[in-house]
This record gives sequence, C-alpha cells and structure tokens, in this order.
Amino acid sequence: MAKEVCVFCGEEVGYMRSEYITCGPVGQHACKRCAREVKGLSELEKCRRALQRGVTDCRKSMEEYIAMVESAEDARPACLRCGEKLRFGQAVTLDDSPYRDGLMASSGFAILPAYCQSCGKMEIYNPGYIGNNKLLSYLVKKDNGEVK
Repeated sequence: MAKEVCVFCGEEVGYMRSEYITCGPVGQHACKRCAREVKGLSELEKCRRALQRGVTDCRKSMEEYIAMVESAEDARPACLRCGEKLRFGQAVTLDDSPYRDGLMASSGFAILPAYCQSCGKMEIYNPGYIGNNKLLSYLVKKDNGEVK
C-alpha cells in the first residue's frame, strides 16, 4: 500500500494515520497532528499553509483558489442608490400560481436577494447567473456562512 505525505509538514503517513481534509477546491492528506492544527482555519489559510511546504501536487488549483478569494470582494456588486457593497441572502422560490398546493401548481422561479446594509435597498439576482460566476458564487456562500 502506498504511503501518503502530509501536505502541511511533509511527514509520511499511512492510510490509517492520515486524515483527508479540504484545502480550497481540493482534498489533501494530512497527519493527525496537522489536521488538528488546521481544523478551525479557513479554506484560504489551509491553502496558504499547504503551499508553504510545497509538497502538494495540486499547487495550481490552490493558487487559483487563493487568487479568486482575494479578488472576490472587488467583484462584489455595489448598491445603485448609495454605492455601498451589497450582501447576498438565501435564494428563494417565488410562486404566483393560484394552485400552489395542487397538481396544477407551477414550479415558480428562483431569485437571490442582495441587500444594502447602509440604505436598506434590495436588489434581486438570478441564481443561475450567480452560479455561473465563480466570484459571485463564492460571495454568496461567504455571506450565508457556508465558507469561513
């Protein structure tokens, strides 16, 4: 059985002595000690620590993830009224069908609200558009607490 190497300290670890953790978009092997150390860290910080040692074979993916996270705030949409940065809420489905509970009910349509904390204005986005944009998709996850 092939031995894996801890992405943080470079120590060889066997299958039973390692943990599989995520560093941004990729999974990596880590020794139990290092896995405990990075447990509460953000994905961004885990990527940075993994790249410091230089033993990862997913260097390009991690570097792209770091660049995306660092530039995400620059891509955040601004309020049309006051210019403050908008915060995203949870996607919801609106249904205007009179047959909401029956077989004839329509599936409705999904919207993603974004709100301004300064003036209270709300804007509505298409979740499909947001899902196709890596930066905005990351911001939605961040604003909803899905990413540290």
